[in-house]
Amino acid sequence: MKKIIIAIVLCLTSLQGFSQIVDTVDIMKEFDEYSFRDAKVTGQVKDSSRLREHLFGVKWGMGINSLTVSVDYDKGPITTPMNFGVYYTYYHSLWNSISLFGIETGLQMNEEGYKTLIMDENDKIVQEGKETFRNLTLPFVSQFRLDFWNMRLLANAGVFVARRQSASFSGLLPETISSTWKKWGYGFIAGGGIAYVFKPFEIHAEANYKYNLSNLYDKKSFYGDEYWVSTHTGQIIISVGLFYRFGGSKYKNPANAPKR
Repeated sequence: MKKIIIAIVLCLTSLQGFSQIVDTVDIMKEFDEYSFRDAKVTGQVKDSSRLREHLFGVKWGMGINSLTVSVDYDKGPITTPMNFGVYYTYYHSLWNSISLFGIETGLQMNEEGYKTLIMDENDKIVQEGKETFRNLTLPFVSQFRLDFWNMRLLANAGVFVARRQSASFSGLLPETISSTWKKWGYGFIAGGGIAYVFKPFEIHAEANYKYNLSNLYDKKSFYGDEYWVSTHTGQIIISVGLFYRFGGSKYKNPANAPKR
């Protein structure tokens, strides 16, 4: 009987001690106060839906021009320094998930053309002349970018429409052909470049290829209805541009902006 009484006393003492622990220690309170006391905000998570920028700027470029003709025709390339334009670029996230996307448009005054060559029977150049055209061009380009450090890699793909404002001929081209030049043109643009970012400006260096899908001259001007001749201009423009950035992130490189 004495052993039973001692066991009961010990059990009651243990329960009392346990109840004191429960009463004095709030387990959830300890978890809330101390579990994340060493956690730090790293600032490494990027919210791609916030990476938006607006750029206004100018570009000047040197054009390397050529003409593609569907028949054997003596011609040569020329360079033109008149390639100047004002541009607007909008960088944003495609579907709020791909932070590499942008669109660019603007208004460009550019010059294109080619050489007309007169050859002798030994294929030596006897005469040569320049045929040039001044155009007002409206491009619409998708510009993909990859940001790193204070730099950007650029990849361009898009289309353009152009209105030829004037033409200058050397006199070596028959008037039956030169008088039929088309005022409107359209085609595609593809190229790329690199940019250096220094808040709030950017310097862009690019090389883009423009190909005119429309004909420069009337197809029937060479041989009439007997044989139609296609004539398409091509142009490589190597350009440098200065852009001013406003809006969007306050960071030099928006790809480094932390999530807010």
